[in-house]
Amino acid sequence: MTAVDFQRLPLAPSVVNIQPPNGWTLANMPNIVYTADASQTLRTTVLGVGVTVRATPARFTWTFGDHSEPLSTTDPGTPYPNQTITHTYRAAGVNRIGLETQWSGEFLVDGFTNWIPITGTATTRTTSAPLTVYTARSHLVADPIS
Repeated sequence: MTAVDFQRLPLAPSVVNIQPPNGWTLANMPNIVYTADASQTLRTTVLGVGVTVRATPARFTWTFGDHSEPLSTTDPGTPYPNQTITHTYRAAGVNRIGLETQWSGEFLVDGFTNWIPITGTATTRTTSAPLTVYTARSHLVADPIS
């Protein structure tokens, strides 16, 4: 199994999870992002021989659609209240969060018991649904009782 063989496999992209999850958020408030850290197992044949391939996420690169620097990490993030990855939008707008996952792999040839590492990686990409960022402004109001 070569890196090219590995890159041709139909790996499912990582799913972007956003908190709050309702499709909108406020500027200047942290938003939590995370994805699953689960391996994928696929079956294929190489030169007519059955092979099991295990792909494991190795690196996650997040883009936030607001021209900020991408965030590249080995951490898939976690949901509230133990969040490890957040992003704060500074202005109103509609953004899509992108996630590129780099996968390492290993394979097991039918009839053998030892997993063999694959040299090279495969990459999947996914994008969230639109996330609308609103700007909230506070203002003083007259006291209705006075």
